[in-house]
Amino acid sequence: MGIDTSKILNYLEEKIGGGEYDFSNEHVNFDGAKIQSKYFSSGKKCIQECFDGGGFKYYNADGSPMQIEVPLDKYSDAVKFMQRVIDGGQIYGVQNAEDIVRKGNVTYEQAKNLAKAGRINSLIYEPTGGVKIVGYDGGISAAATFAISIWNGKNFEDALADSVEIGLNVGGIYWANSQIASLKKFSDIGKSGGVLYDTAAETFATKLFRGNVVAGIATTIVMSAGDIVNIFRGRISKAQLVKNVVNTGAGVAGGIGGAVYGAAAGSIVPIVGTFIGGVVGGFIGGSAASKVSQTVTDKFIEDDSKEMIQILEDEFQIVAVDYLLNEDETKKVVNKLSKKLDGGKIRDMYASSNRHEFARNLLENFTEDVVKSRKKIYLPSTQNYIDGLRNFFEQ
Repeated sequence: MGIDTSKILNYLEEKIGGGEYDFSNEHVNFDGAKIQSKYFSSGKKCIQECFDGGGFKYYNADGSPMQIEVPLDKYSDAVKFMQRVIDGGQIYGVQNAEDIVRKGNVTYEQAKNLAKAGRINSLIYEPTGGVKIVGYDGGISAAATFAISIWNGKNFEDALADSVEIGLNVGGIYWANSQIASLKKFSDIGKSGGVLYDTAAETFATKLFRGNVVAGIATTIVMSAGDIVNIFRGRISKAQLVKNVVNTGAGVAGGIGGAVYGAAAGSIVPIVGTFIGGVVGGFIGGSAASKVSQTVTDKFIEDDSKEMIQILEDEFQIVAVDYLLNEDETKKVVNKLSKKLDGGKIRDMYASSNRHEFARNLLENFTEDVVKSRKKIYLPSTQNYIDGLRNFFEQ
């Protein structure tokens, strides 16, 4: 069944023109409408990148401003800055920032990490240019959702459906029309056989007018904090690590003490005594230290070790979300960490000037190894999205 775009657009324009949906431009002709994805480290920067010396850069063919998709965590600041720009008369065709700035479903860090890993074609990261998506009209949220769905084990059709739903949730009618307009550049959709029924168009529009097309889907691509902690604790033995730190710490201290003791003994019997005394003294000192570790150094080292492990756990919750790890990937990262994490690493962390940064760097090293092994993702074509929209309409 083909898509008669005029039926969709006419229905949407009729509803909008009748005031059932509040857009600043009530009579916008949506033909050719686009959404620009602007992902930078601040909401202000996201909006600033939409302007140059000539003013706002992104207008549709009919003169209406394009929609701007920004990161989930930068949305509030982006809206505030855009409103200042609008109030200052630097953009025409819109009065309210909320009508032009769209909230993405991934954060800036998540988008950056996805791009840096290089496993999604078209998604790139530039230190000064932010996260960009090239040669793809779906937007960063739709692209990220498709990729994550595939990595989570879904087939192409189901991942496409997730991507379509997020695209609609983020961009609404503008996102749907951007796909239709893109395909119209290369083909006459009306000749593809059949039309979209009026009732399907009405159902589609009604869903969009409710606000969120699919409530909560954005959260399904991120593991819960509880699941992350459970995996971490199930594979990282706090008790064993504390024991390793205590024993290693006591052994090192004992060895140093024993060497001093042995050197003193060696001074009585020169040369040979120094060597033998050092070895024997080290053994004696180490043994003694092991015996007294529970009563002399255990409390101090144990308390600090527990603090370091808690920092690792806290940072891992952040890292797992920032890299959009699924359950299997989370387990792989923790397994890698558990093989390298010992008393020495914990003591290095304790000695660090920034323990949280030390923990995060350690965790990110293992995490990046895992995400770089993800399947390479080639994003759906515009025709794929048109098919996905058709399925959405019909359902």
